Amino acid sequence: MKTSEHTAGRRLLACGLSMGLVVLFNCFGFPVYNFNKGWTLSITLCYLFLTPASAVYVGGILAKCFPEKGWGFAVSLTAALVLAGLGCRFLLEFGEVSNVYNFTLPNVLLHIFVFTAFCSQTWRQAAGGRGETP
Repeated sequence: MKTSEHTAGRRLLACGLSMGLVVLFNCFGFPVYNFNKGWTLSITLCYLFLTPASAVYVGGILAKCFPEKGWGFAVSLTAALVLAGLGCRFLLEFGEVSNVYNFTLPNVLLHIFVFTAFCSQTWRQAAGGRGETP
């Protein structure tokens, strides 16, 4: 295997794992804040901190994976991966009562907005403000 092919293979693997990380964070970090069920203060604070923090983390990684892409691509890719993570979470808890109070419109919309906003803004910052147009 040539060096350029080896490097391209590694980059493809890193980007795939990074996108899988976004799906994983959204599967297990949902919801950011639960409007329907009273959580203890410690759990609420953990989710309010960890979800945006993980979005910032993966935003920087994805910016490194796709340096030539614009901010519109960042928002689109992040939103798609967030929806994939939420789909995995729904299937993971399928048939449980927790889906009834977790998957409400306010919870889902807040989660999608927070994760996509933090991730794509970090992407923009990591790219140095490049890619203002999609």
